[in-house]
Amino acid sequence: MRKELSLENLSELPDIQSRVDARNLGIDQVGVSSVPYPIQFVSCSNSGESVQSTNGMFDMSVSLPASDRGTHMSRFVQLLRDWKQPLDYVGAVDLCGALRERMNAERGRVQVRFPVFVERLAPVTGESGMLRLDVELDATVDSCRKLVVTVAGPAMSLCPCSKEISNYGAHNQRCRLSASVRFRSEKSSISIDELFQKMEQAASCSVYATVKRSDEKRVTEAAYDNPKFVEDTVRDLALNLKADPRIVWFRCESENYESIHQHNAFARIEIGADGDDGDIG
Repeated sequence: MRKELSLENLSELPDIQSRVDARNLGIDQVGVSSVPYPIQFVSCSNSGESVQSTNGMFDMSVSLPASDRGTHMSRFVQLLRDWKQPLDYVGAVDLCGALRERMNAERGRVQVRFPVFVERLAPVTGESGMLRLDVELDATVDSCRKLVVTVAGPAMSLCPCSKEISNYGAHNQRCRLSASVRFRSEKSSISIDELFQKMEQAASCSVYATVKRSDEKRVTEAAYDNPKFVEDTVRDLALNLKADPRIVWFRCESENYESIHQHNAFARIEIGADGDDGDIG
């Protein structure tokens, strides 16, 4: 017969997760995924520090020794609740380090995805608009502190083949640029806005949240004068990132939302050895 346990004495409640496991198999990652939580993200650039309130989606995990049956899942969410600092690059790694320490784990990992908005001025009228970028901070702490920053956002692509073979016009479409980077160090990192500006330079033209007729004319003609296949875009994007000494590893991608096909076109390049990544913090 099962023993009746009193909630008034928590010490009587069995802790099954802390029992020894006899299967002798360690676990690389165990934790919680898709945890929504409000955050404040801090981005620093030449123009100063900016803070945005946004919604983060967290994946949090630790390694688990072969001897341990389970981990304490509630502690992951408790850590988020207790973390009062705004998140920046270093703060994301600090959060991961706190997770590793709280869980007494050899390795911790925190991934958080969230949108941020950057101001873009229309090219002729200067009309202001807010462009949405999608950001991911992927922090790992073991014997080293490492961070991968991913930024994705929209640009424009115009097909060189369509321009060449058509009597007039050329098909163009919005594309999605994405870059994941590791920085050489905390002091040599790049802000989200600056990184995306580097990415935009690889496309046929930038896109803007607000455009008037004169802006539309400029954007249309700029893309027509700068046609690029998806292969061109990703190669130029890779060259832009490779030329920056602050970046020691990157993976970049462009995906065209094709306007004359039912499929999309994409290309991806990764440069940098796995071991050639800088520390953050």
